[in-house]
Amino acid sequence: MNCGKVSESIYNRTVYKTIQTTGYHDIEKTNGAGLGADCAILASGEYHIVQAQGTAFGRDVFMAARAVIDALNRIAAYGVDLRSERSSDTKVQISLQISMAQNMREAKLRAMLSYLTEMTAGLKMPVAQVDAQVLPQLDHEAMATAFVVVSTKEKLLMQGKAKPEQDVVMTKWMALEGTALLAHRKKDELANRYPLNLVEEAMNYDKYLSIIPEAATAAKSDVSAMQVVRDGGIFGGLWQLAEKNGVGLVIDLKKIAVKQETIEVCEFFDSNPYKLISGGSLLLATEKGAHLVSKLEAEGIPAIIIGRTTANNDRIVENEEETRFLEPVREDEIYQVLYKEA
Repeated sequence: MNCGKVSESIYNRTVYKTIQTTGYHDIEKTNGAGLGADCAILASGEYHIVQAQGTAFGRDVFMAARAVIDALNRIAAYGVDLRSERSSDTKVQISLQISMAQNMREAKLRAMLSYLTEMTAGLKMPVAQVDAQVLPQLDHEAMATAFVVVSTKEKLLMQGKAKPEQDVVMTKWMALEGTALLAHRKKDELANRYPLNLVEEAMNYDKYLSIIPEAATAAKSDVSAMQVVRDGGIFGGLWQLAEKNGVGLVIDLKKIAVKQETIEVCEFFDSNPYKLISGGSLLLATEKGAHLVSKLEAEGIPAIIIGRTTANNDRIVENEEETRFLEPVREDEIYQVLYKEA
């Protein structure tokens, strides 16, 4: 199997089919396993219990934080307001598991956790528990898995509600997480070709990875669907948006926002930025795209209409006179760059 998320066919026939055969249904499950289901949502009286898992790997100082942000982003895309000034009726609990290679130093672990606690303190979300372990199977790497549980009285934005002929809005820029990860991992190589300030700016893209602010704004703006963009890049996110909602797409490639640092980093590694891990961007389906873009920009969040949904199953990407059909991304480009030797 390819690195990253398993393919749709494997997920449907092995993951989803297997766990759905259980007869254990003591808790009313309103949304759980299924293709594109980023959270498990359980009904508990007047509250919804929303659970999500986030993962990250690498040696960068923000690796643990990336895992937590991944999980928080998934929950935010269901319309849960996770901003620091959120309602007192919304409670958040975070736990984290970190697995490390034997040659990883204690100072690196401390730096990761310091970065994480600073971020979660700003969001008023203390980390409840951390499990750290050293595994001989890991070769110079570390891996973090975050578990986030939120209880809320808020009305959730359930998935699968996008309709044909709606605008598709994209926030911020594509491949932010991949650019930051590559810049941290390959700083010296990149600095041999590009000015150091360009490389350092790319390294700082971790500041863009949370989509909590735009998700909170969008949830109050009559959006039909939100899709977190991460694995498989912007092409992976677009495919998941269409597949999850049963719609087609027509996307203008030229409208997809990208930063110059991303272009330079991807060119250096001969990597496709459209398929590079893209935490930090959110896709939104809405009937009022221009209005939504204005509201997001008023909050200081860059956004742009990149296409529309359609009534058929064709997922089309247009680049001036050229047209291509979108396909499921088999493997994120980050694995090709970092582990192609293996």
